[in-house]
Amino acid sequence: MTVSARAFWLLRGRLGRVSALGRSAVSLLAAPGTAGRAFRGFRSSGLRHDAIIISGTEMAKQIQKEIQGGVESWISLGNGRPHLSIILVGDNPASHTYVRKKIKAAAAVDHVDERTVCNGIAPEKDVDGFHIINIGRLCLDQHSLIPATASAVWEIIKRTGIETFGKNVVVAGRSKNAGMPIAMLLHTDGEHERPGGDATVTIAHRYTPKEQLKIHTLLADVIVVAAGIPKLITSDMVKEGAAVIDVGINYVHDPMTGKTKLVGDVDFEAVKKKASFITPVPGGVGPMTVAMLLKNTLLAAKKIIY
Repeated sequence: MTVSARAFWLLRGRLGRVSALGRSAVSLLAAPGTAGRAFRGFRSSGLRHDAIIISGTEMAKQIQKEIQGGVESWISLGNGRPHLSIILVGDNPASHTYVRKKIKAAAAVDHVDERTVCNGIAPEKDVDGFHIINIGRLCLDQHSLIPATASAVWEIIKRTGIETFGKNVVVAGRSKNAGMPIAMLLHTDGEHERPGGDATVTIAHRYTPKEQLKIHTLLADVIVVAAGIPKLITSDMVKEGAAVIDVGINYVHDPMTGKTKLVGDVDFEAVKKKASFITPVPGGVGPMTVAMLLKNTLLAAKKIIY
């Protein structure tokens, strides 16, 4: 059920030399799961009152340069080039989107038990951060390989200067690979071994009644949406000046073109008129997730965590 044991040379075309991140790390996929004011990863939406649109693509390029420098320094010390192997479980469209961002093409394999496979990977090579030891250490505020999507959200928040200390945050989504670790990172004490956001975090999910969800989101300074429901968050659910991070990956029919298009969980065009910051889909959290996966690969190769 595995992809070739020989590691992929990841993202050769898209990420250039960073793709050649030799210790072998393993990536598992299963569940669905900006140039402007102070940071060149921002770009203004053009309207005075619109949110700053955070370009995950541009931010990821910066991180990839940082990783490339780290890889070159590592190799210059006589170490082998880090490698990344990928295992794709199931046939979920969101997983396929993620894989296509990591390699030019990837094929689905037979279904297997997700948790068995996650825990079958050595935790020090588990660059997706799905192993029970990595999840456990994350929840205990210890150093670990953090799930790439959660790490991407946290990195976006830090690099854009979005304030979380003492703020109200709503995380709409409770998956063990996205929503839960995002909430852990945002609520953790900023002075612990693995610092967090010191926010007051409310976790909602796809079965939270809309009217109840709205009560919480209207109080939120930051909204992170990872529920897998198109337009779950509408403009009437967002208070003026809130930061909105859209992790959603949904394929919907576009009546204008008759084709399928990729959208997030946020009504982007309407919400951007009220938010202070917002991430688009595509081009937001997705590219950053890939960048953080590569960062984890370098951390694993250098044995910084374990």
